[in-house]
Amino acid sequence: MRGPRVLVAGAALASLAMAAAALLEPGGVRLLRKLDQDIARQESANQALREENARLQRRVRALTSPIDPRVLEKEAREQLGFVRPDEVLVKFE
Repeated sequence: MRGPRVLVAGAALASLAMAAAALLEPGGVRLLRKLDQDIARQESANQALREENARLQRRVRALTSPIDPRVLEKEAREQLGFVRPDEVLVKFE
């Protein structure tokens, strides 16, 4: 009965010693903070990409059949510079 308890206590003590050594290592805490910052930065970038993907998916849906005439006109005006016959195009550069 005493053997398993001693083994568990020894394993717990060894784990604590390894954790303390890792944190007390000269770069341990700094590295941990840097990794936390890297994770936060990457999660922010991932969220921005998810939002961009959602925007692009909405645009793809709007441009696939059946195409909404208003969407088609908007894209033709923005991408190809189309104007109606009664309109005058003025470009500022």
